[in-house]
Amino acid sequence: MPYANNIIGIYKITNIVTGHCYVGQSQRVVKRIREHFRLLRNGCHINPKLQRAFNKHGESAFQWSLEAVCQDVKDLDIIEEAFLSGKAWFSEPSCYNIAAFSKAPMRGKQHSVESKQKMASARTRNRAMYETAGYRSRLSGAQSARYLEDAAYRKKLKFIVDHPEMSYAARARAVGGDTSSVRRLAVRHAHLKGVL
Repeated sequence: MPYANNIIGIYKITNIVTGHCYVGQSQRVVKRIREHFRLLRNGCHINPKLQRAFNKHGESAFQWSLEAVCQDVKDLDIIEEAFLSGKAWFSEPSCYNIAAFSKAPMRGKQHSVESKQKMASARTRNRAMYETAGYRSRLSGAQSARYLEDAAYRKKLKFIVDHPEMSYAARARAVGGDTSSVRRLAVRHAHLKGVL
């Protein structure tokens, strides 16, 4: 939509299939709308009601519109509060909002340098935990162990690794699988020949 990135106002995201909407406010409406849709596409929006509706109906069912332009940031809370409390209303019910109030708690505030460092450290620590070779190896080993507990899978894998003289395609036909999966299993579990 042809709105300036720094426009201050109240916006609405409407599900055109159900007629329900979400009401929000921002000092940069277009940027905030883009953020909403990015999070929804990635399945990680903080609002579970809106995310479930987006997952069910798809992005094409949602459209947004600018409902009120504000000159002063202080007006944002007053106008959004009116919509959430029912003093002002749209033709669509605003059932996707999960907050009962309109206050933006971080408006005009910034995280301290110390807080930013703590958040960065936590992100790095969590990422490193998942990216280490040891962690990936333990995860892979646990998954393989679960698969090997299944007698049918074990029998299929035993046939694949115990018959290297057969082509991958022939082994795939014998076990009822596809060639690429059989090739992957044969290469990965070749060390289990005669062990299973």
